[in-house]
Amino acid sequence: MGAEVRRCLDAGATHLHIDIFDGVFLDSPLAFTFGPKMVEAIREACDAADDAVLDLHMCVDRPGRYVAAMAAATGSKGRFIFQWEAMGNLAEAVQLASDVTAAGMRCGVSINPETDSEAIHGLLETGLADMVDVLAVRPGFGGQTFQESALVKLRQLRHWRDGHASRSSVQLLVDGGVNAETAARASDAGADILVAGTFLFRHPQGLQRGVDDLLSASAHK
Repeated sequence: MGAEVRRCLDAGATHLHIDIFDGVFLDSPLAFTFGPKMVEAIREACDAADDAVLDLHMCVDRPGRYVAAMAAATGSKGRFIFQWEAMGNLAEAVQLASDVTAAGMRCGVSINPETDSEAIHGLLETGLADMVDVLAVRPGFGGQTFQESALVKLRQLRHWRDGHASRSSVQLLVDGGVNAETAARASDAGADILVAGTFLFRHPQGLQRGVDDLLSASAHK
């Protein structure tokens, strides 16, 4: 694991996106991944000089249970990204985001393909979340096809951000089905961060070439 972390960082990755599934929020015994100990090991594989962010994508039931453990595991590098659909209402989301920032982590929110971007405006207006993870696939498994609805949401969120000067630092991330072609279109639509897995790790010319292809695709932004 440490060698793979170093390989990603040395290739130019600025964020390590860690999908954390508990097999409950996504009702599948196959959707069960990392816990705090593995996250801690990933953080320890990063040199002290690395400024990479550990983006923890929490596809879990009752995400508030994990805040303290993940804060301890990530140190100063963590961003806790919870699924909007795991929240019962805006008040619950605001409370969770407040708990995350109080624990010393940055906070982000992720929205499924079927969720409208307007649903999270209230949370973004609080200033507690500094990133939106726009899912271009159903969460759970790699290799899915990029859904065009993600581009619409990126444009909508960029428009919202442009109209709220105090929230201009909110980053937009696109997650799922990202390759050189979709990366270019997502960047044009407003994506600041690209999350790629299958494209990078199965690139016929290797991880470094995959990272270079994504950077080149988004460089014109």
